[in-house]
Amino acid sequence: MAIQNLGRRKARTFLLLSAVAICSGAVFTGAVLMQSIKNSMDIGFARLGADMLIVPEGTLTNITAALLTAEPTDFTLEDGVLDRLAKLKGVGRLGPQRIVRTESLGSGEQRHPTDLIGFDPERDITIQPWLAERLGRAFGKGDLIIGGRREEPLGSEMMLFGVRHTVYGKLEKTAVGTHERGVFMSFETFDALRESIQRSSASKADLGPNRLSGVLIELAPGATAKQVQFAVLANFPGVKTIASESTLTSIRQGLSALLEGVLALLVIMFVSTASMVCVLFSAIITERRRELGLLMAIGARPWQVVGILATEAAIATASGGLLGCMLGVALLRSYQHSLVYHLANMGVPFAWLSWREILLIALACVILASLIGASGALIPAWRTSRREPYDLIRAEG
Repeated sequence: MAIQNLGRRKARTFLLLSAVAICSGAVFTGAVLMQSIKNSMDIGFARLGADMLIVPEGTLTNITAALLTAEPTDFTLEDGVLDRLAKLKGVGRLGPQRIVRTESLGSGEQRHPTDLIGFDPERDITIQPWLAERLGRAFGKGDLIIGGRREEPLGSEMMLFGVRHTVYGKLEKTAVGTHERGVFMSFETFDALRESIQRSSASKADLGPNRLSGVLIELAPGATAKQVQFAVLANFPGVKTIASESTLTSIRQGLSALLEGVLALLVIMFVSTASMVCVLFSAIITERRRELGLLMAIGARPWQVVGILATEAAIATASGGLLGCMLGVALLRSYQHSLVYHLANMGVPFAWLSWREILLIALACVILASLIGASGALIPAWRTSRREPYDLIRAEG
């Protein structure tokens, strides 16, 4: 009966479908584009590296427009520094590292000095974002990431001090020394080789499990490098801080805030759509009072009337949402062949969502549209069902 009722007033149903399709299509397209832009921004910003580097006094550092890195040193930070840094106001993510330079990898071959860098994959800020190639699995114990100028092939075995390791990934060329020639591994892998590394290195640094060569810091939203620098120097004697270009930090924080504002606008648009649907169904139900009165007069229960109207609304808005998503896909294809293609030619990567993620967003839009339609019709339908059939039949409209 609900489907038949929608077919009786084709013009009204078409206008309702069109209104819902336009709003749903705008929300769907905006959600996919905004999430893709966010992913692209995350990749780009991740490659900008950390905002600040904390190292012991006397440590040499390398600062470029893209990366902050510490050079191998005999100095290490005191125990517990990571937990204390995390409590400072303005500190966001922390990327601890342990770095040592060794003259030999223990394989019996003559090699140039090699930087071995231990890091925490879960907290990493400057290494994994620069991966040019990787194996199709998660990074784990015994895996290595090699610098962009090393020659070991991806997936090959690499001997370190008599222990076989797997080349998990290779970095892009960054023109930063440690990222060009270094061998990166998890702290777990580093600790398993600690004694061998200590014997082969001329460094006198303490390579214990709680000692760090440096800590990379990504500032929290709204924080400034000066504020965090003063806090670090006041609480940690014997360290020095190196900040990256403040312009890059400001751009990162500003664009992130802008993206959040755009996402908030999408939420407002969806709420506006819900309000519009409620008003439309209120007017539609008011227009059909006589019809509903006749249904009740011939024996239809109030809950049956409410169910018919809510089902009509759900079917209509779900169909409109599906149509809107189809239009949104067509619009996304046009973006792909115009704006995204232009960005790719300029060397700017654009990280589209996978088809699975796009389908999930489309499904969410259709379900939300259906729920909005049903809930929009529920209150006016319930109020109408409580009236006497005689009053509804005699009502104007």
